[in-house]
Amino acid sequence: MKKIICFLLVMMIALSCGCKLLDGETTSGSDLDGVESTKSPKNGGDDEYIETTPNSDFANEQGTEISKDTDISNEFIRVTAYYRDGDNTLIPLTRKIKKEEGIARATLNYMIDNEQNNSKIKDLGLQGILPKDTTMLGINIKDDIAIVDFSSDILDYTSEATETNIVAGVVYCLTGFDTIEGVKFLIEGKEYGKMKFGTDISEVLGRQNTLINSHNTNLGDKVSKIDIYLYKYMEGKREYILPVSVSYIGIEEDMLPTELVRMLTEKPKDGKLYSQIPTETRLISSRIDKDILVLDFDREIGNYGGSSRELGILNQLIYTMKQINKAKGIKILIEGREGTLPEGTDLSKEIIFPAHINAHDDI
Repeated sequence: MKKIICFLLVMMIALSCGCKLLDGETTSGSDLDGVESTKSPKNGGDDEYIETTPNSDFANEQGTEISKDTDISNEFIRVTAYYRDGDNTLIPLTRKIKKEEGIARATLNYMIDNEQNNSKIKDLGLQGILPKDTTMLGINIKDDIAIVDFSSDILDYTSEATETNIVAGVVYCLTGFDTIEGVKFLIEGKEYGKMKFGTDISEVLGRQNTLINSHNTNLGDKVSKIDIYLYKYMEGKREYILPVSVSYIGIEEDMLPTELVRMLTEKPKDGKLYSQIPTETRLISSRIDKDILVLDFDREIGNYGGSSRELGILNQLIYTMKQINKAKGIKILIEGREGTLPEGTDLSKEIIFPAHINAHDDI
């Protein structure tokens, strides 16, 4: 009798465990809104909440690797949204939001110019860029392209600056996710041509053909663009680093680092923007060595004082050089040698491209 009772108890426990396992099974879903995606998850599991836009301030002065994993808890995730300041300058801001299915849609929702969103960022001198009643009717991510269907409210604006900010902000926000390389705009389910002030949204837009914080709207034939990262200080608020698009013709890819450094040392056309890099700085040479972009500068790069400026120089180089193909980080040499910068930054270590920019977890 005891043997029968023991057998029955064992069977009951086994059945109970089996039920729990069956109850716990779920179908894996995408972290974005895509119905289809051709890219597999990074670690072979369910899709992850990851974004790879250059998005974190240089974490320290020792050149150590900064993790690109955006998970900060079981409930929250860091994403990079785009806002405007009082001068209609677009500012990237990495912020903490709750995880939810359809994180791309959620991030765009945080960029709407409404009271709820603006109340959280007004102390930073920022506000949303999408007209207040804008809704996303759908987002489908297929073959690395995000097809975003907006309500007609996205056309409720009155200036060219607002128009260009809407397009650039959406494109830069969405292409910050691993699974998105381009954006196709739909309005009320239909393709659209040119917007009120001439911005063409008839084709797929990506970072390679979208200008941000630029006086130009669309690129001309045979013209390429790239972004340099400059600083802006908002009085009573804080200092932000932000992308500014510059166009060029006929620069070979291996010469881009040299040209980017030259652009970073020039006085910006917008008088409210500035560079921390000394104006006489020159890049002697550059090369890719095992996915690391090696930058060899002349001694003028050390012609400054102050730890905050040193950090600013590093940030500008990191975010700007992130656009160089195949590079995963940078290593800085001075006239062919390793060393330290004036305020103590150790240049013997590689600096891996960070995952966040203008990070702010308090909103």
